[in-house]
Amino acid sequence: MTPSLRYRFLKLYVKLGLKVFFKKWQATGLENIPKQGAFIFVPNHQNAFLDALLVVCGTSRNPWFIARGDVFKKPWAVRLLTFMRIKPLFRFRDGLEAMRQNDKYMNECIDVLKQGECILIFAEGNHNEPWTTRPLQRGFAHMALQYIEKTGNDINLIPVGYHYENHHTFRSRVLVQYGKPISVLEITKSSADQREKLLALADRVSADMRSLILTVPKDDDYPERKNFLIQNRAHKTDMIDQLQADREMMKHWKKEDKTQAKQPSVFRWLNPLFLYGRLVHLIPHTIIGWVVKNKIKDDQFIGSVKVAVGIFLIPISYILLTLIFFLITRESVWTLGFFISLPISGLIAYNR
Repeated sequence: MTPSLRYRFLKLYVKLGLKVFFKKWQATGLENIPKQGAFIFVPNHQNAFLDALLVVCGTSRNPWFIARGDVFKKPWAVRLLTFMRIKPLFRFRDGLEAMRQNDKYMNECIDVLKQGECILIFAEGNHNEPWTTRPLQRGFAHMALQYIEKTGNDINLIPVGYHYENHHTFRSRVLVQYGKPISVLEITKSSADQREKLLALADRVSADMRSLILTVPKDDDYPERKNFLIQNRAHKTDMIDQLQADREMMKHWKKEDKTQAKQPSVFRWLNPLFLYGRLVHLIPHTIIGWVVKNKIKDDQFIGSVKVAVGIFLIPISYILLTLIFFLITRESVWTLGFFISLPISGLIAYNR
């Protein structure tokens, strides 16, 4: 099932937006992703819908992905989410009436797999505090076993791990690692009953996922551990090296280790390009800041909302500013130069 031209254009546009948002977007293990046929991506989940966008826009495949069912309440939402290749599954907290719909949507997912498509499902259930993992829910395992039961064919699970340098910050870096395919039949062949198969799949995917990410203990000291890492990490050019360095730093963290937040240099304000970039981006910067401060209740949505608002608001701002500049100057060449200066100055003004 080839996605529509509108979908492919949107994917390309969002991919460009992600490349602007992240200073570096590094991916490894792309060779582990089958170029055709059914399989299931199983990523960890730290950063709201930004996690899904990195997989969708980072591969040649066009996965359907699973979202919580309560966002499918309005008819317009159903149309929009279906266009974006999103299917619902409900959780216990959504109530028994909602849960009864899961059989229908699970069958739809199996039909998608039968057509040679792939599916992305966040096995932790919902997004989590950064750099921490939880026990996996077994929806992905149920889906894989039902596919095998209905088709007689094996199916692979592809674990995915994210390592964000900073989950919220523009022009930070991210590593996306695609693990080796896990054969469901191979893992479950020695299991006697359904429960054992589900546990075996959850344990194997969890172990492979943890090998791809940074896990910081979620205890009372987590905020201090997190701040210590952000302020004191040894910067590495390669994000795989960065992940390993961050793991080593967390191994040696002690409760008495304290850190002071590093303040940006005041000398940047003496740079004319920095000032120019801040000035021409003042309105979108203010709007995005207001949205994050007043509308976002869950910190894990900050990065995702910055991307979602920015990829539409910034181009609109550029068009309006360029139009105003042309109306004032009536000079086509100068107007073109002004337009080119906008994204360049923005990267200078907001680069980390």
